[in-house]
Amino acid sequence: MIRKQTVSLLLFLIFLSTTAQAGKLSYKGSSTIGEHIMPKASEAFAARTGVRFASIDIPGSGEGLAALLKGEVDLAGVSRPLSYEEKKRGFYYQVIGYDAIGVFVHRSNPVQSLGKEQIKRMFTGEIKNWSETSGGDAPVVCVTETWGKGRATTEEFRRLVMGQESYRADRKEVDRPRDQAAALASEENGIAAASIAFARPEIRAVAIEGVSPEPANVVSGAYLLSRPLLLVTKGLPRGEAKEFLDFILSEKGQALVAERFVSVREIAEVKRTGRGSADGG
Repeated sequence: MIRKQTVSLLLFLIFLSTTAQAGKLSYKGSSTIGEHIMPKASEAFAARTGVRFASIDIPGSGEGLAALLKGEVDLAGVSRPLSYEEKKRGFYYQVIGYDAIGVFVHRSNPVQSLGKEQIKRMFTGEIKNWSETSGGDAPVVCVTETWGKGRATTEEFRRLVMGQESYRADRKEVDRPRDQAAALASEENGIAAASIAFARPEIRAVAIEGVSPEPANVVSGAYLLSRPLLLVTKGLPRGEAKEFLDFILSEKGQALVAERFVSVREIAEVKRTGRGSADGG
């Protein structure tokens, strides 16, 4: 009898240990992915597999990769292409969707479209007044993320628009994209670059060179400021991390991505048929 009780206790402890180990997946990195994909995706994954995420942290793509390299997390989110040096470190990455970086203004701003060079000159301070574009007589107020934190949106915007030029000295710096959107909502003369996923009623994204950041234009490549969204592992994915990557590429996972972004399935369909999407994904 005692032996049976001992065996039962051991089995119960093993069950508890297994249950405790479930959900040890962790994510760190891009706030674009972390705020707009991971919450719903992690819940759907848990409902399907019983595996939950112990943590979802959003300090930015650079910090996510640094944590992954140290073995501190299972998955890093990166909202830009990996650099050559990063690829040499043995990271495995999976593209899960595509995003547009929107150039946002206050909804009351009459400007509908800006050229790439105009945007650059506004962020460097060369263009100081909206009247130098198609706007009214008002000073240009640039709202940017804090530089130097490895934020992918900032890095991509600098790569695609700014080149070697520096931001204007009188810009307003905030910590995260969500803070940019909030600041712009109360700044009628403001301009900011952030993921289109951070759009809110008080602000809107202008067209760039006459092309708006709609899903169809991201799919076709017509919109200039588009970028891949990546989930990254240290080496080939294994175990629960691989299960999650498989899930995010499944029909259900891609439907969740498509709620805010362009899914890789949509891109694949465009390449297969040669046609762009006519509606938002």
